[in-house]
Amino acid sequence: MRRIALLIAALAALTAPVATQEKELPNVPIVTGGWQEKFWTHADGTKFHYFEMGTGAPVILIHGSGGTAANWMANGLAASVAKTNRVLAIDMRGHGQTVGPDGKRQQRTPNMDLDVLAFMDAMGIQKAHIGGFSMGGSITSQIMARAPERFYSAHFGGSGVREDPNGEFAKMIPPDPQGTAPLDAEARRLYQARAQAEAAKAGVTVARSEDTSQLSSQPVPAAVPRPALDLKKINFPILAVVGEFDQPYTRTHRLWREAPNFQRVILRNRGHLSSYMAGIAPELYRDALTDFIVRNNPKK
Repeated sequence: MRRIALLIAALAALTAPVATQEKELPNVPIVTGGWQEKFWTHADGTKFHYFEMGTGAPVILIHGSGGTAANWMANGLAASVAKTNRVLAIDMRGHGQTVGPDGKRQQRTPNMDLDVLAFMDAMGIQKAHIGGFSMGGSITSQIMARAPERFYSAHFGGSGVREDPNGEFAKMIPPDPQGTAPLDAEARRLYQARAQAEAAKAGVTVARSEDTSQLSSQPVPAAVPRPALDLKKINFPILAVVGEFDQPYTRTHRLWREAPNFQRVILRNRGHLSSYMAGIAPELYRDALTDFIVRNNPKK
């Protein structure tokens, strides 16, 4: 009983507002250039589109579901990190300008983590700061499970490592704030517009899930099993940046409880996409990520 009481007290302390910003910081201005657009062809013929910017220790940025790598460029986060590091942001399968051998948009695969690792190998990158937003955070956790030796650090935006719903801690976690962040509707509109624009550059259609006629005929690779993620054995630094109305506690409590080197930042009055979209992303996200990367760059 004493152990449970201590844990509940610790969880309550974690949800206190000390980790949040007290005042709303200005948004990061939209960035319109300064990067290179490139393509890389996977061994299976998939033509991956990616952006590159800056020099130094590599940083891999992975976008969210339905998004594109262009989000990282336009929202100013990549440009900030690129002042000290080499930043690479890739369009995952089924997104942006990445297409199959037939030039059509592909279906998503169960192993997008393997695509990131293959991309790193092709770029000659042995280790990197790896992180992503939303779906990109999920892919990051998959890479952490499969190849933890490839990390300098890990970054989760609008995401984390979820609890086992049947585990002993699931019912102890305090509820997340309820409601809708003021900028969420505008962020969703911007997100969809950018996805459409990037697809148009590739000459593909953002197909509805039931419309298979717009998708590549390339078979979806079979799932390749990966080890279970053991956060207690992850010694590299981990950062999570989450919106106040984006279920931050349920996504990040396990990281806080199990990862030896974890930091969390909560963006006050922000939801999911309103934490991340160009023109809306707050300076606190940019500054927290930039500081985290710089602090954890390999020592020369």
